[in-house]
Amino acid sequence: MSPPEKKPASPTKTRLRWIGTLISAALFVWLLARQDWQAVWENLSRLPLWVLVLALGLYFTGMVANALRWYVLLKAPGIRAPFGEVLKIVLLGAFVSNFLPSTIGGDAVRFFSMLRFTGDRAATLASVFLDRLVNVASFFTVLPFTLLTFGPRLDYLTPLAVLASPLFAMAAAPPSGGGRSWTDRLRRLVSRGRTTFAIWLRRPGIVLLALAVSWLSIFVVFLAIWVIARGLGIPVALYQVMGVTAVTYLLTLLPISINGYGVREVAVTALYMQLGGTLEQSSALALITRFLMLLETTPGALWVSDTVPLWSATENVSAAEAPANSDPHTGAG
Repeated sequence: MSPPEKKPASPTKTRLRWIGTLISAALFVWLLARQDWQAVWENLSRLPLWVLVLALGLYFTGMVANALRWYVLLKAPGIRAPFGEVLKIVLLGAFVSNFLPSTIGGDAVRFFSMLRFTGDRAATLASVFLDRLVNVASFFTVLPFTLLTFGPRLDYLTPLAVLASPLFAMAAAPPSGGGRSWTDRLRRLVSRGRTTFAIWLRRPGIVLLALAVSWLSIFVVFLAIWVIARGLGIPVALYQVMGVTAVTYLLTLLPISINGYGVREVAVTALYMQLGGTLEQSSALALITRFLMLLETTPGALWVSDTVPLWSATENVSAAEAPANSDPHTGAG
């Protein structure tokens, strides 16, 4: 099984992500400009330090669980990397995604870093993709809590619909230049997936175990966000935090911003306001949780020098072989 055919990365998609990031960030800045900053400071000053420490510990626990999920998936193709090395690679990839301006992305760093332990490029690449898919699948299992939270009040999801509608339209539009439609690309992807993921299809127990670990990785982050929200005085239950986080995470997967910057903050602020939080409380929650998501990946800075040998190897790698946009945190936020 050989790696996918290399194709040039689309500059249009890169520009769209930057434009989406700037627009979303501008919307969030507009929300911040409407705030009573004295009230913001009062909310933050009432937040105990132990809450932030506990939340950061929970976020980092989620990152460790992310590494464990990938470690489990690597067992199927027989890639034997020590768990400590897998954790280091995951932290490094997350740090690169968050802090280094690059079109390469954390998933590509993970892919090339893992090649130090195996010569099977195809299986390594497939494991990176499958790790992402399992993480996304775990969020889909949480969507019933979103329905429980917003079901009777679908108008509360209007802010997300306004943000998402042009994106879905853009994704559904036929490609320029007479290329394949998105449905044709989906059929081709499913056909390739049956071959690419055959190793894991023959060992479903490993995939189910990875899904269970993934659920743990997102649940601890739900707890972290809930603890902070309650500390800020937002009257939400844990199941509501789970419902909101599932929606905001899936929204950030839309290819219109860099790592969901701006999009996530606007969505978090809007939805928690609808659940009883003030503008000041909700935007403070968005900012604090984004800060913790960045802080949890900072240990990856210890191994940034490890990426230097990767740059020349990744310059000609397209998004088809090594994803340019990665999931830089536990997937929740």
